[in-house]
Amino acid sequence: MTPTITDSNADAQRHLARTLVWHAALLSVLGLVSGFTTLFAKAPSAALSAHSIGLLEGAVLFGLAGAWRLIGVSGRKALIIKWTLLSGFYANWLGAQLASLWSARQMFVVSGTAMPGGAAPWMEWIVAVLLNLSVLAFVAFALILWQARAQR
Repeated sequence: MTPTITDSNADAQRHLARTLVWHAALLSVLGLVSGFTTLFAKAPSAALSAHSIGLLEGAVLFGLAGAWRLIGVSGRKALIIKWTLLSGFYANWLGAQLASLWSARQMFVVSGTAMPGGAAPWMEWIVAVLLNLSVLAFVAFALILWQARAQR
């Protein structure tokens, strides 16, 4: 069942897509800046992770903004998707960036052993909370899949 797109619905979808483009550009810039932090971060490999995360998440948001009208989400569900996705993406990038600056290695299962120690327990806790909040992106994409399936 294809939803009817009214003028106000179309305007809301355009506004949401523009918002996603803005956040895509911001995350891309943050990712690029993270690339420079490898020069002074305590854990350069984690800084490189933050760099890659920011650029990849920015690219995903650009793509999602372009496809937003095809998804056909509006209203409360659109706001839930938007805020869970953005919260998850920003938390993921910030968690990786702080881990690189503090050398908080507890959440870095694969590369953490190569990172120098030195992060205080509260730093490890903040990084763990931020990286675990990235689960919100899964929630957003599950909602998008559910919406896309409902439209078939």
